Amino acid sequence: MTTVALHHILLKSPLLAQDIINELAIGASFEDLAGNHSACPSKNRKGFAGQHEVDQLPEALYQALTAADGSQTYLGPIATRYGYHIVKAPVPPLSGRTRVDDPDATAAE
Repeated sequence: MTTVALHHILLKSPLLAQDIINELAIGASFEDLAGNHSACPSKNRKGFAGQHEVDQLPEALYQALTAADGSQTYLGPIATRYGYHIVKAPVPPLSGRTRVDDPDATAAE
């Protein structure tokens, strides 16, 4: 299975999420924004939420991470039942992976 080092900022408001994305676009520090605004305990680790098996992530996060093509530094806001995530894009990109629990996946994938 593929794992990813997940760095995210979890927010409860989509409006705040857009404000954070705007701040990142003008050069604000992801780590500082995570520490100041994230609703996740990972804020104490500058947004680092640990290593996660990609297939175990909420579907919306999985889709965003695997759709990233390497041209973006940050992804989001991504809505899940937990709130709105702004995620550092994985390097290298995960694009092209098929979810293991996908009924259309083949054994060769």
